[in-house]
Order: sequence, then structure tokens, then C-alpha cells
Amino acid sequence: NDDIEATADCLRQLGAKIIRTSNGYTVTPVTTIPNTATMRCKESGSTLRFLLPIVAALGVDTTFHMEGRLPYRPLSPLWEELGRMGCELTRPSEHTVRCQGKLSAGIYRIDGGVSSQFISGLLFALALLTEDSRLEISGKMESAPYVAMTQAALELFGIDTKQFHIAGNRQFISPGLVTVEGDWSNSAFFFAANCLGSKIYIENLGFNSVSISLQKSK
Repeated sequence: NDDIEATADCLRQLGAKIIRTSNGYTVTPVTTIPNTATMRCKESGSTLRFLLPIVAALGVDTTFHMEGRLPYRPLSPLWEELGRMGCELTRPSEHTVRCQGKLSAGIYRIDGGVSSQFISGLLFALALLTEDSRLEISGKMESAPYVAMTQAALELFGIDTKQFHIAGNRQFISPGLVTVEGDWSNSAFFFAANCLGSKIYIENLGFNSVSISLQKSK
């Protein structure tokens, strides 16, 4: 849950209002995009990899602060692609990354074999651009179900990313209420424990989850 809290805190730095409730979060979107931002990712790789492309798309001069092992986790090839498409990324210190400039629309290319988080981050970012873009993925896609879940989440907000074509100048439309399904991959440990004699009840797993459907189709 620390990863979720880190992501929420970073989004607040962009101007979103995010309030923790008894059973989730209430989110009010950003209305005014800031010129600069400072984001503390703590040790969350997903926070950094999702938000780095987003601030690049918005053109926010952002410094990310990282803790623990996060400064040593890879950012390539996402780093190079963001640079190729209009942004300047630097390492002011061992534990910080700075992103300046603004992404341009066009054809983005990424190796799918490193991290699905790079692909998810780019999908979020390209949906924010004012012109059409396309994402081309080379090699075998790592953790494809997570990419499919990202596309399904964007679709809930009116953003179509089928065939990785993303139309520009789209407006996000909130469905009002979103239920976040349980995590099948983390649940695997508890299923294994049950096979060894434990009796653990696991809730909120979606049997119609896009991640399960994708696995069944293989």
C-alpha cells in the first residue's frame, strides 16, 4: 500500500485532490497544471514509471526523489524514448531524476521485454496529448495482462487505446465510481498456502478480469 500512497501524494503535487476514505479514495482531478513540481516516490517503481511520462506529456518541470533501491532500478528504454520525443531527463543527484520539456505527439517505440510499467506509463501520457499518437512495442511484451488492465482502466474513462492508437485532444470522462479488483498475482501465494493445508479466504478477485481472460486465451 505504500506504493499507492506514494502515487497519491505525487498526484497531489500536480494539483489533484485525493482523500482517503474508509473504503477507498475520493479523487478530484487537476484543474490547473503547475509549471513545476517536486514528487517523492519513496521506493515505488510504479509511481516513478507511471508519472514520469505523465509530467512529460503535461510539460511540468518535475524533480522526482527516490529512496531505497529505486534509484538503481532501470529506466531504460523509457528514458531514451522520452528524450527522443521532446523531453530532457537528467540526474541532478544519485537519488533524484529531473524531467524538463514537453512531449510531442507521434510514433513512440518501446521494447516490451523490460517492464509493462513503461508501456502503461506511456499509454497514460499519450492520452493527454493534443494530437494522435501510436505506440509500437517491439519484442515479447512483459506482463501483458497488466498492460491489458491499463487499457481497460483507460477505457472506463472514455479513452480508447485499441491497437495502441491513441487519439489526441480527448477528454477524460469519469464513470463516477470505480471498483479496483483484487490482485490475482499476489493472491497466488495464498492459494499456494491453501494447497498446503491453510484455510485462507480471498476476496474481491474478479473471475471476469481481463488479466484472467488473457491468460485463458493463450
